[in-house]
Amino acid sequence: MTGLVTRQQLRATETLHPNKMTVISLCLPLLAVLMQPTLCLYNCPTQYERSPDSSDLTVNCGTTLITLEINLCTAQWAGFNSSTMALNGNHNITACQGSIDTSVDPPIIRYQLPVNSSDQNLCRQSLQIVDETPDPTGPFSNFLTIQSVIITGFIETNTANPESGLISYSTDLYYHFSCRYPLEYLINNTQIMASSVSVSTSDNNGSFADMLIMNVFNDSDYGNLLVVPPSGMQLRSRVYVEVKAVNLTGNFYVLLDQCFGTPTAYNVSQTEQHNFFTGCSVDSRATVDTNGIYKFARFDFETFRFVQHREQAKSSIYLHCILRLCEPTKCQELLNACNNRKKRSLTPFGQEGSNSATLSIGPLYTSREDGPAVETYSANVASQKDDLNVTGLVVGVVFGSAASALLVLGGWFVLKKFYYAGYLPRSFN
Repeated sequence: MTGLVTRQQLRATETLHPNKMTVISLCLPLLAVLMQPTLCLYNCPTQYERSPDSSDLTVNCGTTLITLEINLCTAQWAGFNSSTMALNGNHNITACQGSIDTSVDPPIIRYQLPVNSSDQNLCRQSLQIVDETPDPTGPFSNFLTIQSVIITGFIETNTANPESGLISYSTDLYYHFSCRYPLEYLINNTQIMASSVSVSTSDNNGSFADMLIMNVFNDSDYGNLLVVPPSGMQLRSRVYVEVKAVNLTGNFYVLLDQCFGTPTAYNVSQTEQHNFFTGCSVDSRATVDTNGIYKFARFDFETFRFVQHREQAKSSIYLHCILRLCEPTKCQELLNACNNRKKRSLTPFGQEGSNSATLSIGPLYTSREDGPAVETYSANVASQKDDLNVTGLVVGVVFGSAASALLVLGGWFVLKKFYYAGYLPRSFN
């Protein structure tokens, strides 16, 4: 029985052998697929059977979305697929995992990342604003620095569950990317097309000059307008000046950049002028009372005379102020720079700019004084008087000598006449 059974079993085995070989031949490919599933999921060319590199990553820095595309074939050859890779390490968030697109060759894994840093950005990224030096030959060459936004991130495989065992034939994938967005732009060459029929273009400049008034007062309350007497004001008298904006549209304050006086009416080539103040620098005999904090500005000074008027009974003074209209915050910003001694070299105001205007008033007349103020010129007068006295003395001496000589000669002729008449003795001779 044993041998029979053995022979029967042998016959059964020989009978079934062809079918068994067929089944085995069909299972081997299936077994290969089960053993290496990632190698057979997608039809990838043999040229991508290599380790992934940086050329497998494509980055598109859009205005609202950053789109990332990774070569699926090289990732597959390395032993990974879309479920094992995620943006910025967020493997548990579905939105941070990629989607597969097989409509392109080679197929890709696509990721999208919003360009923002808000809480709604589930995948997150690093967003940093940096200062950069502009191109010296570019349109921003006049800028010291310009700013840019740099967004950085990465795509990596899941390392939370490390492989077991001593060795592995797969690699870890890590793709780093960055997008740079400049914040300074030049918008030019904007073309506007209009109909060639009945086209009218008008560009006009406005001015607030008619709403600016300069007045001069004789009291610190700025209540009484100054009235100059016909003979002129006395030297060292206090004069109060107010520059005011009236009926001005908008919230603008008056900021005096510079106020000065000239001996004649103002002109652009004026070289002789006395500065009451220029920006942060104020003359010792002038006071800036209000400036850059209201719709009016005020200062005062002591009257003086210009030396070129020394021969005149009155010296004329023409007042001028260079001012600007600025928003309150801008005015305060300029004034604060005066309080910072380190910024004195960068005078915030004090020079006429494109948004400045010049107001003038005058002339004011100051009179010469009969006291110490004119003693400087008394030496010449005294010298002239001394010269006249010396000349008179010399003339008097000459005339006195001539008169004495005539008297002597006259007396001699009288005595001679009496001698020849016999009235005088001969011994006289």
